[in-house]
Amino acid sequence: MNTVTTGSENGFTLTEILIALSIMTLGFLAMAQMQFLSLRQKQQAEVGTVATNMIQFIADRDMGEVRRTHLLNSIAFMEAQAGRLNKTSDTEPHLQHCKGEKNLCDECPCDPLAAITPDPSLVLDDSGGNVPETSCAVINPNEFDPNDVEFSTDETDCDDVSDSSLVVVKRVVAESDNDADGDGEDDAGVPLIFRLRITYAVKSPRQFGETEFDSVSIRDTLASQDFIISAHREDWTEILGAGWGAVNVPHIP
Repeated sequence: MNTVTTGSENGFTLTEILIALSIMTLGFLAMAQMQFLSLRQKQQAEVGTVATNMIQFIADRDMGEVRRTHLLNSIAFMEAQAGRLNKTSDTEPHLQHCKGEKNLCDECPCDPLAAITPDPSLVLDDSGGNVPETSCAVINPNEFDPNDVEFSTDETDCDDVSDSSLVVVKRVVAESDNDADGDGEDDAGVPLIFRLRITYAVKSPRQFGETEFDSVSIRDTLASQDFIISAHREDWTEILGAGWGAVNVPHIP
C-alpha cells in the first residue's frame, strides 16, 4: 500500500516568536511615544495661544488708557485755550480727571505713560534717560479680565503662584535722541521724541521661579511680544498755568 505525502507541517520556533513580539513591542512603543509627543505639543500650543491672547488684551488695555488720559489732558488744553476753563476751580469739569474725586492721578496733568509703567519718572528722566523698569502680575487664565490686571514692581508680589496661574512680566525701556544739555530739546529746539519699548511676556510658575525677573526672552517664556510707543514733552503753562510745564504727549494712531 502506497502512502501519499502532502508535505511537512512546520510551526514557528520560540526564537521566531520572540523576535516577532519584540518588533511589535517596539512598534507599539513608538506609536505611544508619538501620541504622547503630539499631545504635549498640542497642550503647549494651546497654552501659547492663551498667553499670546493675554498679551494682546493687556497691551490693548494699556494703549487704550494712554489714549484716554491724553484725550482728557487735550480737552482741558483746548477748553482753556478757548477761554472756557476755570483753572482755579476745584469743580471745573474738564479738570476732574486730575483733581476730582474720581481722578486718574494725584495732580494735574495726568501722565498718559502711567498706563504703561507704574512710575514713568523712573523710566523717563529729564534728559530722556534709559532706566529699564520691570513689573509683574499674577493671572488666573480661567478668570482673566484685562481690566483687573495690576502690575507690581516688587517681584515678591508674584512669587505665590498656583500651578494653574500664569505670570505676566512687563519690561519698559526708554530710548531717546541725545540731549546733552538736558533741556528736553534737540539742537534745533524741537522737543525730543522718547520711545518706550514695552515687552510683555507670559511665564509659567516654573519659568518665573527659574529665570531672572527681568528676563523676557522667548526661551524663558510661553510667549513674548514687543510694542513701541513714542512721546514728547510740551510746555502748557502759558495756557493752563503752573504745573503744566512738562506734559507727556504720546504718539498713538
